[in-house]
Amino acid sequence: MLPRLPVLTGLITLLVAFGMQEAMPRTAGAEDAAVRSTEHQQFAEDFWNYLSDRLPEWQRVEAIPASAPTPEAGSEGVISLNSIANQDPSKLDFGSIVVVQHERDGKPFGMSVLYRSRPGVNPKRDDWYELYYLADSTLVKSSGDHASFNRTGYVTKMIDGRLWVLSLDSPDVAKLVHGEGPEKHITLPGAGPDRKTLKSDSRETAIGYLFTKPGFVTRFEDGRAWVFAQGSDAANALPEKGFPEKHVTRIGAGPLRTTIKAPDAGTIDSFLGVQQQ
Repeated sequence: MLPRLPVLTGLITLLVAFGMQEAMPRTAGAEDAAVRSTEHQQFAEDFWNYLSDRLPEWQRVEAIPASAPTPEAGSEGVISLNSIANQDPSKLDFGSIVVVQHERDGKPFGMSVLYRSRPGVNPKRDDWYELYYLADSTLVKSSGDHASFNRTGYVTKMIDGRLWVLSLDSPDVAKLVHGEGPEKHITLPGAGPDRKTLKSDSRETAIGYLFTKPGFVTRFEDGRAWVFAQGSDAANALPEKGFPEKHVTRIGAGPLRTTIKAPDAGTIDSFLGVQQQ
C-alpha cells in the first residue's frame, strides 16, 4: 500500500475541501491571489519533496499506461511509476503515481505528476489529480486550483488587466510565472475571454488557446482549424483516417477570424455557441 504520509493524506483533504474543476485553471498572480490557498501551496511543495526523494527508485517505462490520462504538458519525456502503479499498469489502482519528466535539448524543464488518490475525488477524470511543476520545483498548475481562464495545455496570468497566455511547453513559462512574461510578445486587444486584451509569445499560441474548449477536439492544418465533437466518430477516426473528405468550411468564422472546418455545420455552431433553432 502507498504510505499514508502527511503529504498524501493532506492532498486528499485538500481535494475534498476545494473540489475539482473540469479543466486545470490559471496560475496565481498579483491580481489572482485566491487561485491557490496557502495550505494547497504548502502541499505542493511537500509533494515535490516527497517525489524528489523517491523518484530515482521508481520503475521507468517507455510510455504512459493507457489507463492513465495524458498530462496537459504531453507524454514525452522520462516516465516513471511508483510501486503501486507498477503492480498493474493496465489498471493503475488507487495510490498510483505517474511522473513525466519533460526535457528540452537533453535537459529537464518541467514535470507532470498524475496521482490517483481515492474514489469520488474527481470522477470526470477517473479520480486522477494532476500537477505541473517547473524543473526548479515551482508549481505552475494543479487540478485543485480555482480560477477561470486556464485551458488545457496552457498557463495564464492576469497582469495589469491583461491576460497573458503561454503553452505549458514554452521556454518562457518561468518568465511568466516568476515575472511578467517574455519581452518579445504580441498584444491582441479584446481577443481574450470576456473581451480581455490577450498577450502571448505568438499569434499561433493565442489561436491555439482560444480554440481549446471542453467537449471539442481541435487540429490545425495550413492555418485553418478543424473542430470535432469529443467522442464523435469523426474525432475517433482522426488518428487512422485523418481529416474527413466531406466537411463544412466557414471562412473567418473562428477566433481571430480563423477559418473553421468541421464534419458538419452543427459542430461549428456548437463550438461557436450558436443557438440551434
